[in-house]
Amino acid sequence: MKAILTGMNGTVAPALARRLARSGCTVVAWNRTEVSPDDPSAVRDFILGTSPDLCFHLAMGSPTWAETIARVCGKRHIRFLFTSTVSVYAHTQRGPLTTDVMPEPNDDYGRYKLECEQRVHAANAESYIARLAWQIGSAPGSNNLVDYLDSTARARGRIEASTCWFPACAFLDDTADALATLVASHAPGLYHLDGNPGLSFFDIATNLNRLRGNLWNVVPALVPDRDNRMLDRNITVRSIAQHFTT
Repeated sequence: MKAILTGMNGTVAPALARRLARSGCTVVAWNRTEVSPDDPSAVRDFILGTSPDLCFHLAMGSPTWAETIARVCGKRHIRFLFTSTVSVYAHTQRGPLTTDVMPEPNDDYGRYKLECEQRVHAANAESYIARLAWQIGSAPGSNNLVDYLDSTARARGRIEASTCWFPACAFLDDTADALATLVASHAPGLYHLDGNPGLSFFDIATNLNRLRGNLWNVVPALVPDRDNRMLDRNITVRSIAQHFTT
């Protein structure tokens, strides 16, 4: 089994690469300096020359790049997965949000990801589209919730964590497990990968603080008041609560 992964300089792709390697899959990283995302011929030639069984597109890049990869994979019957985000939903859309809830993005990032979703599906109806939650990593230093909390604590001296905010979030390795499981045993389609069973941002911050030795000053707040959780009964992501009880 061989898989192409984009986004290996990001947060999720390295975790997914480790997960795939443990199962015996050969991982081929997409190097943008060698294969330009802006050259459709180069994109096609790289995919065909690599001859993968799987292709995961996790990188930021133009919607055209995502569309081109999806189309090439579709023509060659290569299983293709594109990672989207909970940010396709506006903060005002109250969760838990199921896959049949129409996204109403209200920022550029959300609109960009939704356009990618639409173009990927139009190019290859057999694509997997996985909307990811906010990732919980093991340490500061990358785009994850722990880094956000640590940066906030350093900048402000404390973390004001809302008891009225229920964010979509999942531990990074659990997301990687879910992505690998998705292409291995589920039909193509749209999926939500979220591990929050109903914990508030204050609950999450407090538990992460405890696991990290109570390095932060976490205080309760009442804003924001929102529920961004995603729900999908067709795929299971390990509950974040399980990490807090071990």
